[in-house]
Amino acid sequence: MSTEPTHWTPIDAREATTAPRCLNCGTQVTRQFARVFGDNRDDVHACPDCSTYREMKTADFIPKELR
Repeated sequence: MSTEPTHWTPIDAREATTAPRCLNCGTQVTRQFARVFGDNRDDVHACPDCSTYREMKTADFIPKELR
């Protein structure tokens, strides 16, 4: 067992999680939100932090080639 002190280095929270994020603003969203409001690959192009639910339901933020 080593008695040398270990050096703790914090990591950015964005690197520590595999949860989906909004591609527009970077806000973390749930997997269920990504399934409902994301494109066919569950990529979220807009979330409640950067758009309205009306805009998200019409898929205006999803590029046409990904719909």
